[in-house]
Amino acid sequence: MPKHSPTDIFVIISGGRAFFNALVFTINLVYQVETVGLNPLQLVLVGTVLEVTAVLFEVPTGTVADLYSRRLSVIVGMALIGCGFLLEGSIPRFWAVLSAQVLWGTGYTFISGALQAWLADEIGADAAGPVFLRSSQVGLAAGLVGTGLSAWLARGWLQLPILAGGAFYIVLAAYLALTMPERGFRPASAAERDTWKRMVATAGAGLHAVRSHPALRILVGLSLVTGLYSEGYERLWTPHLLQNFSFPLFFGQVDHVIWFGVIGVGATTAGIAATELARRGKAAEVHARLVAWLTLLYALLPASLLLLAWTRAFWFALLALWLINLCRSTLGPLENAWIVRITPSAQRATVISLWGQANSTGQVVGGPFVGWIGTITRIPVALTVSMMMMLPAQWLLFAARRGEAPHARAVQSEEKL
Repeated sequence: MPKHSPTDIFVIISGGRAFFNALVFTINLVYQVETVGLNPLQLVLVGTVLEVTAVLFEVPTGTVADLYSRRLSVIVGMALIGCGFLLEGSIPRFWAVLSAQVLWGTGYTFISGALQAWLADEIGADAAGPVFLRSSQVGLAAGLVGTGLSAWLARGWLQLPILAGGAFYIVLAAYLALTMPERGFRPASAAERDTWKRMVATAGAGLHAVRSHPALRILVGLSLVTGLYSEGYERLWTPHLLQNFSFPLFFGQVDHVIWFGVIGVGATTAGIAATELARRGKAAEVHARLVAWLTLLYALLPASLLLLAWTRAFWFALLALWLINLCRSTLGPLENAWIVRITPSAQRATVISLWGQANSTGQVVGGPFVGWIGTITRIPVALTVSMMMMLPAQWLLFAARRGEAPHARAVQSEEKL
C-alpha cells in the first residue's frame, strides 16, 4: 500500500478519531449506568482513574516519542485505545471498565504530543497550523456523523457502538502501520537510547524548554487553567439544564433527548464555522493574530459560562452552550499551532505531553472541587466557580505577548541548520 502525504494522514487520523470517539462516548455513560450498573461514586472513580493515568504517563510516553519514533508512538496509542474500548464493551463489570480506562488513557498519552510533533516534523512547524484547523473541522463533522450512528446502533445492543469504536481504532492502527511516513524525525542513536538515563535527560530537556521560555510556561499555564474549569463544566451542564429549565415543545412534544441533539448539532456547526474563520484569517500563522484570537476566545468562554449559570431563559442557555463549545473547539488547534512553532523538534513531543499533563492535573484537582461546591450549594454557584478559574487566562495571555516572536525565529533557524 503506498504511503500517503502527511497532511492527508493527519486529517484522516483526526476525522477517524472523532468518529470513533463519538461512537463510543455518545452512549458510554448510559452503558456504564444501565448495563454495568455503576453507582455515582464508581462513575467518579472511572473518571479519576482515567485522568490519573494521563497524568502519570503523559511525559514518559512523550519522551518515548522523542527518542524512538513519533510514528510508532501514534500506532501503539491507537491500538491501546482500541483494546481498551473492546475490553469495556465485552465485559460489563466494574473492574473491566476501570482496566479499560488505564488502557485507553495510556494509549491517549502515546498519541498526545507525538501526533502533533510528527506533523510538524514532516511538513514544518509553520505549515502545521492551518492543518490543525482544517483537521479540527473534519473532526467536528465526523463526530456529528458518529453521534447519530452511535444512537442508531445502540437501539439494538447498547454496547455495540463501544465495540465498533474499539475495532475501528485497531483497524486505523493497522492502516497507519502500512501508510504513515516518517521522514522528518531524527531518532536518538542506539547507543543513546539504550539507557533510561537518556530518557530522563530528554524529559529534563523538555522541562528545561518549558521553564526557560516564557511563552511555553504561559501555554502550560493555560492548559492548567483549562483543566481546572473544564471537568466541572462537563459534569454539571447537563443536570443544570434538566433541573433548572423547562424545555420548549419540539413539534408539539417535550423531548429532552431531541433538544440535547439540537445542542450537539448547533455546537458542532458553530465550531466548524469558527475554525474556518480562524483558518481563513491565518490565525495560526501570524503570531499577533493568534494571540488576539486566543484573547478573544478566553474572554468569550467565561462570559458564556457565566450566562449559562445564571440565565433562566432556555434560549439564552442554548446560546451560551453553543458559544462555549465554539470556543472550546477552536482553542485546541490554535494552541497546538503555537506550541509546535516555538518548541525545538527534539523536545516537541515531550513539551506537548507536559502541556497535556497540566490539563489532566487541572481536571483531577478542579473537577471534584467544583462538584463538591455544586453538592453543598447549587449548580449555578459551581459553574460560577468554574468561570472564576478561567480568569487567570487573560493575565497569562497578556504576559505571553512579549518575547515569543524572537524565540520562535531562533527555533526555526536552529531547525534549518
